[in-house]
Amino acid sequence: MAKRDVIVKAGAHDIDIFDTDGKYVIGHKRLYGRDIESMNWIPYLELLSKRPTALKYTGLYNELPVTLREYLDNSDYETKKQFLKMFTKMTVLSGLDVAISALSEGLDRGVNDPDSVWALYCRLTTMHLSIPEINLPASVPELKVYVSDISVYDDLILRGGKTL
Repeated sequence: MAKRDVIVKAGAHDIDIFDTDGKYVIGHKRLYGRDIESMNWIPYLELLSKRPTALKYTGLYNELPVTLREYLDNSDYETKKQFLKMFTKMTVLSGLDVAISALSEGLDRGVNDPDSVWALYCRLTTMHLSIPEINLPASVPELKVYVSDISVYDDLILRGGKTL
């Protein structure tokens, strides 16, 4: 939207940006005070996942923890691309802070492949389900304990193997 006219709708809590046709472009939470900045990285993350080398020149890169920056600096192009796609998905689902903490924890644990990081993210963000105890009706018979004795098979095996 650089060098284009836009329509700004300022509410008490939000500011929405529209193009000249009235089509919604983006919205931000309204900040009160001086020298305060707000950045919604989600639309840019999708672009960055297509051009991952550009991440280094954004303000988001400086907001990332050192471990994440070092990982990205030492990763090849395709790994950065996969990482940013996954990071975008995490950010959309649960916010930037949660995505950063899940990725940081994964790297701290030595997990750096996308599937493992995604599994860790899901475990961290999913609520734990309580599994109720199953109460069986009285009509279900109680099973007797069965202990297997395979020592009889030991006698069938010759010590030292078969002799000719």
